[in-house]
Amino acid sequence: MSSTSTIEDASVTLELSRFDAEIATSMTLDFLERLGYKGKWLPLKVSLEGEIYIVEMILEKKTAKVQINSSTKEIKEYEFQETETETKSPIKSKGLIFLIAVIGIAALSAKLLGVF
Repeated sequence: MSSTSTIEDASVTLELSRFDAEIATSMTLDFLERLGYKGKWLPLKVSLEGEIYIVEMILEKKTAKVQINSSTKEIKEYEFQETETETKSPIKSKGLIFLIAVIGIAALSAKLLGVF
């Protein structure tokens, strides 16, 4: 009967010690909400470097980076950064090039027709 309890104890220990990216992300979300940053946080990236999970999450214009020790489940470090507010849109760039081309063609056409 003692071997059965040992096997059961080992499986319980394995379940309790399992720590993965999903748990790290959930733990980060709970931590950020406890700090007062409530909202719809979206996971951006989770990586494992040695025993440290690095979880990056984004909320509106803020990015949070949290480091969690996978063996102790302790938050070792965290930081917030403002994300860039203006991104260069390829649609705007293409639209601008198209507009310049149209103006150039119109000017050339007007010159050929003798308007200028």
